[in-house]
Amino acid sequence: METKPSPAIQPEPQPSLQPRKVKRPWRVTWLVLGVLIITVINLARFILSMRYWSFLTTQPGPSPFYLLITGLIWTVAGGVLLWGLWRPAHWAPRLMEAEALTYALYYWLDLLFIRDHPINSTPLAMRTVLPTNWPFSAGATAICLVYIVWALRRSKVKAYFDQAAHDLDIPHAQDVQE
Repeated sequence: METKPSPAIQPEPQPSLQPRKVKRPWRVTWLVLGVLIITVINLARFILSMRYWSFLTTQPGPSPFYLLITGLIWTVAGGVLLWGLWRPAHWAPRLMEAEALTYALYYWLDLLFIRDHPINSTPLAMRTVLPTNWPFSAGATAICLVYIVWALRRSKVKAYFDQAAHDLDIPHAQDVQE
């Protein structure tokens, strides 16, 4: 006697109690890569200014202390931002915009008044206040700032960072009613 096997009863899948993880958008990965590059450059600035302190004190130009402090500040700021972008942290998009604008301002002030200032040049050489490649630098700065703002406004990027806010049960401005 052969008996037919009874069909196995499949339990109904239970809804997951954990929030659905949103995959990191490639735009966020590009932002992380850009922040990583700037952070590593400033880490190198910090380390090399310590290592070659005695040599830098003999050279004209900015003080090694200035190089050390600015390298440290931007390394720490970049590290915090990297962590927030990768994690994702609900505060990372605002910090990204603020740091990008601040870094662009720092870059131009450093370029115009400290690094390539005419006073730091040789005494006999006259140089304009703006460096030779200023149109390229201005264009690159503008493109980077526009890309950052544009990328952070994309719906997938917003969903990626909103996930962090929902995980922490932080109400959004549109959720809060007066």
